[in-house]
Amino acid sequence: MIVAIVVAILVIAGVVAAIALGGNDEPAVTGGPTAQTGVTAPTAPTGATATAPTGGTGPTEPTSENLGCGSSAPDTLPDGRYFGFVKDVDTGSATMSFDLACFYEGEEANQQAAMRGDEVPVPNDVYIVNDNTKTRDLTLSASPELLLIDWNRCCETGSGAELDAFATAIAGNGFTTIGGWKYNGRSSPYWVTIDGGQVVLIEEQFLP
Repeated sequence: MIVAIVVAILVIAGVVAAIALGGNDEPAVTGGPTAQTGVTAPTAPTGATATAPTGGTGPTEPTSENLGCGSSAPDTLPDGRYFGFVKDVDTGSATMSFDLACFYEGEEANQQAAMRGDEVPVPNDVYIVNDNTKTRDLTLSASPELLLIDWNRCCETGSGAELDAFATAIAGNGFTTIGGWKYNGRSSPYWVTIDGGQVVLIEEQFLP
């Protein structure tokens, strides 16, 4: 009788243990709490990509073209590079008289000529506009650089010309040879570069 009771108690205990172990479907937790799932850290917005600002190209350097080829340019030219005709050079007062104009090449030359009712395509792919024959007195630097054509060896510009000789050639008519250098004087157009309010460079423009 006592044995039967003990057996019954053991059977009942086994059933209870089986129920306790089989009734919990959750995975066992080991090593403490796990990281939370279902929530992720916010991501950066994808609608725009950060790029360095370009800020444009900066101010345009003054030229004959964007000042108006002489028709609307100011009396005092700001620092920049300009095309035109040298009318006089006075080395004593360090001044030069300059007639501002515009120099166009290629398709732009054809466009400018067409706007004025001139021949298109333009001869030699070059078109010069001089809307105003007004001259401006420019101040020369203490030693302006000259890049002129020695017409003895046409037609690349180079160094070696002298300011006094250039002034003499400008005052003359046509070719003038001084010190072995053959100047074309007023017959050529020139580019002048102004820096700090003074002409620092004079470059001759070859016309085919």
